[in-house]
Amino acid sequence: MLTAWMLALGIPRLHLSTLELVWPAWFWLLVVVSLISFAAGFFLFYWIFQKYSFWKKWNIITREYFSVSALRIIVYVLFVASCLGLWLFYTKAGNFPILAQDSDAFRFIADEKVPGLINYTAQLARLFIPLAFFLIFSQGFNFKKHWDLVLLGLFGTAALILFASRTQIYFIDLWVMALYLFIRRPNLKQALKFYPIFLLISLVVLAAVPLIRQYKSYGSDYLVGVTQIDTTNFIPGTKYLVPIYVGVSFNMQALLHAQTYYQNHQLQHGKVSLDIFTNILGLSQYKSQYDLGEIFKPWWNTGTYLFPFVQDFGTAAFYIVPFFLAAILTMLWQYWKTSPNFLSISLYAYACFFITMSIYLSFTVRAEMYIDLFLLAATYLIISRKERVL
Repeated sequence: MLTAWMLALGIPRLHLSTLELVWPAWFWLLVVVSLISFAAGFFLFYWIFQKYSFWKKWNIITREYFSVSALRIIVYVLFVASCLGLWLFYTKAGNFPILAQDSDAFRFIADEKVPGLINYTAQLARLFIPLAFFLIFSQGFNFKKHWDLVLLGLFGTAALILFASRTQIYFIDLWVMALYLFIRRPNLKQALKFYPIFLLISLVVLAAVPLIRQYKSYGSDYLVGVTQIDTTNFIPGTKYLVPIYVGVSFNMQALLHAQTYYQNHQLQHGKVSLDIFTNILGLSQYKSQYDLGEIFKPWWNTGTYLFPFVQDFGTAAFYIVPFFLAAILTMLWQYWKTSPNFLSISLYAYACFFITMSIYLSFTVRAEMYIDLFLLAATYLIISRKERVL
């Protein structure tokens, strides 16, 4: 967590855009306080969970073995469901974002035309690809044994690219890299064979997907234009890394804008954090009320994991939220260390994605996180076994 934030804090120091505000001393202080709060939460709850590993008493979540055949069936079920979702999405929306003439506009149009559950189901590759890799890593890769999982992975990657979302593919990328570390425990030679490939995929996806989407929607150099970044003196080719810079630096800016805005406006008092549940339950009277356009520019859409909590609790979010987030993440880490099984490994690999992306967006207000976690828990209950299954 601290490494991700140290890297993220360094990127905005390049000051490539004239739209970026210079960080005032009080904002620097709040960011540092949030990191200290996280570290304090980690050390406290590390001690607590070492002494009181309560999950060890729950046999249902400490089963060591799993059924390979059952997990393979679930991968196929999710694949079939995603195919159905893709067909329903295309039927209702009439196209896919990456293929549309105006990719950016089409994404918002599709969100209105296609119900959220169909949208999620169409992108179930976000789950069946990591689950397929879990099988591959746990058994040791053998093409004769796993050729079908490789094909499913390639299909799933292509399906996700159709939605022009770099986050989805990066999500899988990080999850798979974490699974490899936790399951295979690679030595340096093995790591050097595996990780550079996935890191290259990450870099290409982070740069290419938004460039393609924005080129189709607005023409070349759109992002450079709206961000007012002068690329004339850039080393040839480096301007294609601008999306990565913007993704980190402007999301940090969004957090600054939110903190400034809510110093003089009514806080949401928890409504933003609970929006996902009030939407599901149809409790419109409890939904949050705010205009993002008043907080920052309309082409910004995310602002680190703290952003919705600043909307809810203002300055207090920097003190409180990281402390309790550390409690959850430390518990998952200790759960994995003391009871390594399908559930603990999958949850901590998921947490690693959350930690890395905490500099970019907040998954706590996105429905897919809760559906992912539900499906992971359901999968574990189906495949887990008390004794080894041959």
